[in-house]
Amino acid sequence: MTVAIEPARPEERTSFLVTAHGLTPRERAVTELVLRGHATAEIGRRTGLSPHTVQDHLKAVFDKTGVRSHRDLVATLFARHYEPALTRGADASTARPEA
Repeated sequence: MTVAIEPARPEERTSFLVTAHGLTPRERAVTELVLRGHATAEIGRRTGLSPHTVQDHLKAVFDKTGVRSHRDLVATLFARHYEPALTRGADASTARPEA
């Protein structure tokens, strides 16, 4: 038996993150649209929800993730989960082989 370990792809990472924070399926859908850069009104159009209901879901997401805004949500998830992986990758690519 062979086991291969590789870094998660971005879409897998997002799935893990929203699951780890205990988001409901609707909160997850709203969060994924926020992470793609959509504003509340656009999220409402895409999900068939009123902007008020989108805001209610976002309040729950913000409480569960410890942030206060769309911008904070994106920045926090990036800083916690994506940036360290990027930094590790950059460190590995610039490291010189030992003699």
